[in-house]
Amino acid sequence: MSVRRRVPRLVALGVAMTLFAGCIDAPAPTVEPTPTPTPEPTPTTITYQLGATIWYEGLIIHIDDAVATLDERGGPVEVRIRIENPGDDEGELDGRIRLLVDATSTDPPVEATSESKVPSIPAHGTSGAVLTYELQKIASVAKGVVLIGEDVNHVARIPLTAAGGDLVDLQPVALSLSGSAAAGDLRLTLRGGVRRWDLPDWSQELVAGLDALTLTYDVTYQGTFSGGFAFTGDNVRLRLPNGTVIAPRRDGHSQSIELIGAGKTKRALFSRFEIPSGMTGRFGLIVRSGNASKTIAFNLRG
Repeated sequence: MSVRRRVPRLVALGVAMTLFAGCIDAPAPTVEPTPTPTPEPTPTTITYQLGATIWYEGLIIHIDDAVATLDERGGPVEVRIRIENPGDDEGELDGRIRLLVDATSTDPPVEATSESKVPSIPAHGTSGAVLTYELQKIASVAKGVVLIGEDVNHVARIPLTAAGGDLVDLQPVALSLSGSAAAGDLRLTLRGGVRRWDLPDWSQELVAGLDALTLTYDVTYQGTFSGGFAFTGDNVRLRLPNGTVIAPRRDGHSQSIELIGAGKTKRALFSRFEIPSGMTGRFGLIVRSGNASKTIAFNLRG
């Protein structure tokens, strides 16, 4: 026969209170504070109104504006352009359009993104484009410069602000020239000229060390030979201020070739010469016929 022992109520109550007290004495779990999130930098958008016009490779390029959306992490800079093609054939810009972030720095220019494309330009038409430059850890382009062209050639510079330096637009310079000289039966009358940094008819930019000087003139054959006079580039030369004598470019585009009848005049003929970049001083257009030669002197200033 089994016998149950009863635990006195006071004993049971004491045990329960002891256990409860132990629970109260146990340390409460520590609650970690929720960290305050670091605010993201707020990009600042600045629009640089440029309104610049550049002459390059026979094209006329309008750089309208540049929009920079930057913070301390960097961001995009978008440059909006329009390109005119005054030529008779479809044109393309071969020179790159890059962004020099700081004109006072030696860092290389930034290339446009692969999605940025400069379209071809129809003859006597205009095409537009937006070029994007993604910058890293650059918060300002206040000293930035848009560069057009390859480093070995003439390069146009469009500063975003005055802090970026001077504008280099490569605009052709019309020259007011005059004078006349006769060599043998050939008389040449100088009418004017233009100095450029590109070859529009070739859609090319000249190398950085050369300028293109084109002279326009009228030529009269004062002789009586019924077969006329065959006028070519052999009949003209250009004397530079340093005494060097050069011939017109021999490229099939740079020299008028005409058969001039006896007592007749051919007007608006031309010769294109390559001269050292920036050269100024006293030049001479030499007229040659047989063993005779005469010089028409003129000055070019900076």
